[in-house]
Amino acid sequence: MKKQILSILFTLSCLVTFSQIITYTSVRVDDSERDSYLELEEFWSKVHEQTIKDGLAQAWLVWEFIYENEEDSAGKPDFLIMNFHKDSVQREKGFSLNFQDYARKIYPKLSKRNFEKKWNLPRGKRNNYVLQRLDNTYWQGGSLEKGMQVQLNVFEALNDDYESYEMEYFKEWHEKGIVNGTRRWWEFNKILSSNVNVESSSSANGNPTHVTIDMSGRQLSEEEREENQLNWANRSFVDRMMGQNGSASRKMLERYQMKLLMFK
Repeated sequence: MKKQILSILFTLSCLVTFSQIITYTSVRVDDSERDSYLELEEFWSKVHEQTIKDGLAQAWLVWEFIYENEEDSAGKPDFLIMNFHKDSVQREKGFSLNFQDYARKIYPKLSKRNFEKKWNLPRGKRNNYVLQRLDNTYWQGGSLEKGMQVQLNVFEALNDDYESYEMEYFKEWHEKGIVNGTRRWWEFNKILSSNVNVESSSSANGNPTHVTIDMSGRQLSEEEREENQLNWANRSFVDRMMGQNGSASRKMLERYQMKLLMFK
């Protein structure tokens, strides 16, 4: 089951689904509501599991943002929900459901009172984003497990060449990391639309247009670090210009660390 979900979620190997649609929902909750919110997502997990079985979705994940301290977390989301669909047609079909009626059929043994109690648990303050997968590396992350961590990077494209730099130049560096084991995954997504109800730290810094997700692998040895530094210093003129112009084509708006809490 984990292997099946993994292949759906990350579109492994060369099977990149360029039409794959991903919905991000960032959630901010009060500390006093955290446990109740997680209870709500546990309730929804069975609903999402059924939508996947019914061919209405591909995968569902809930991540928790990791911050160093309270000051670092101020004004930032606490959780991120990801819903994966193979294309916009499947997404529209899935989102057209009457989810309350759909969920009642999944929980037939719950009394009306208990169902309403679950249904009305705190949802937090939410922002919604629709993204399209543009590219990714091979998956080397092993089995999908709770607690696994990834880094989410939010960018603003500064010119029309940005996507080409990301997919045709920067991706090569990520693929080298895949080969030597220092990276386990990289993906590149374009934000198609957003519905921002709560002030976002990313939006405050600019106009978010793209997102990358990275998963780190092993640490480099001292010898490997020295070799990388030498190679970096001896880059060709073309590489230096590609890196310089590629970096100038984007603006980093925010970087988040997240750990996986739930998945279907």
